Amino acid sequence: MKKVQGLPQAFGKVMSEARGRKAMSQEQLAEAIDSTNVYISLLENGQRQPSLNAAILIAHSLGMSPEELVAQVTTLLKSK
Repeated sequence: MKKVQGLPQAFGKVMSEARGRKAMSQEQLAEAIDSTNVYISLLENGQRQPSLNAAILIAHSLGMSPEELVAQVTTLLKSK
């Protein structure tokens, strides 16, 4: 299966910016989704891709719908 170029980095950037707008630390987000701050850091740095379950939990924890999160990632990918 092909991979979408730049997807992990785009997801990480959108996630990091949304977390910043909520004034939420990586530790707080990790706790909200029952994960670790290391995992959050890896996601934000584009070194990991979340499962669908994790992406949904992250979106909700950041006060957005999963659709909103995907739309922002898609917009960022199209702008490159």
